[in-house]
Amino acid sequence: MKSQIIMVKSMVIAAVYTGLTIILGVLSYGELQFRVSDAMLLLPLLPGFGMEAVLGLTLGGFLGNITSPFQPWDLIFGPLTNAVASALVFTIGRKISVRTIYKHVLSTLTASLVIALLVGYAELHLIYELPVITVLYVFISEIVVIGVIGWTVMKSLERYMTR
Repeated sequence: MKSQIIMVKSMVIAAVYTGLTIILGVLSYGELQFRVSDAMLLLPLLPGFGMEAVLGLTLGGFLGNITSPFQPWDLIFGPLTNAVASALVFTIGRKISVRTIYKHVLSTLTASLVIALLVGYAELHLIYELPVITVLYVFISEIVVIGVIGWTVMKSLERYMTR
């Protein structure tokens, strides 16, 4: 039963991430991306979510990039980036004993840096030869999405889950 619950949680997370990425496609891809679905990268910090969030976000990173104009590389870098970023957020949440706000800030910076390096630098700059400033654009947009939207979503979920 427990493995079924983990599977269902992972699939729901993947579906929501995929849906947000595809529906907001214009914002989700490119040099000036504002991928709202990346706000979900803080889910591994929440009690009741863990590796199922990492699995769901990784699968969502693959499925959400099916409609990306940056094929085939987005199908590789998308899930890889989400796997690394969400696994690091999971580790921060479970292994670092500091106040919640510090975990949030550290998780936001870590995930944003991973995305900026893997997507902004490795994919968009090195492969697609976009200007190196793209790395900074991606980093700043991820700070906003994960740090502001992600924090808001996480705090709302925490309130809902403690009822």
